[in-house]
Amino acid sequence: MANRKRSKDGAEPWSGGYEGPEVLTALLARAGSPHGADEVAEHFRAACAAGEPRGDVIPSLFPEEPRFETPDAAHRLYANLFGLWERVAAGLGIDADEPIMAEPPPPPPERGAVDGRVLTPPFVEVAWRWLAALPERETTRLRDRFQNLQPDLDAWLGEVELPEVGGLAAHDLIFEAWAMFDRAFDDRLGDVEWKELRELEVEPPALESVQPALAGYVDEQLDNLQDEEPDFGAPERAQVERVIAAAGAALTRVVADDGMS
Repeated sequence: MANRKRSKDGAEPWSGGYEGPEVLTALLARAGSPHGADEVAEHFRAACAAGEPRGDVIPSLFPEEPRFETPDAAHRLYANLFGLWERVAAGLGIDADEPIMAEPPPPPPERGAVDGRVLTPPFVEVAWRWLAALPERETTRLRDRFQNLQPDLDAWLGEVELPEVGGLAAHDLIFEAWAMFDRAFDDRLGDVEWKELRELEVEPPALESVQPALAGYVDEQLDNLQDEEPDFGAPERAQVERVIAAAGAALTRVVADDGMS
């Protein structure tokens, strides 16, 4: 059973829940947060979609340690934040009685859910839908993680020859492939090395022979690009496919054996 603590002056602390966007925005401002209720709700939605715990997200709302005039003010702010988190997690809006009509974003695929070294079709399906629904801020954070964890792969992408039309798609698809590997294999995914990428880029194995489910997703995205970009012809597509195949083979090789493959 939870204990209800009293403040120093003997008054009961705030014990209610979410009071609405205007109250929360005012409470945040008094505590030193630059964010309003709308921004906080969007941040919470992205965090829920990424599977981040509430306790890691709320402190990020404050550039410095939050300040409160009384313990009751702290209890009231956090009760409102916790209440808003619960609303967002349930797919509700920031107005107390107004539900969000759109479906909530898909959850992220489970970390370390894939045995062996090959992405499964169901995992790729869940992963691409999760990536497509990520807000821009969360996508940026994930790209930063990619650059920090795979510096050689990121640097190689900046140097490898790619066509003007299709080059950006190659970068995006390799980033998405890494994100799928990162979620699927978690800490079994090692670091791709520059030397191996340079060797593979000359004549990589076909992606469908190494990662067939990923190859299906890449094919669909490149088909869409060809429909949208008349200048993305067969030579440009072959060049993009070769680079993606090299990255896919390199990522596959650095997945550690789980004893089941």
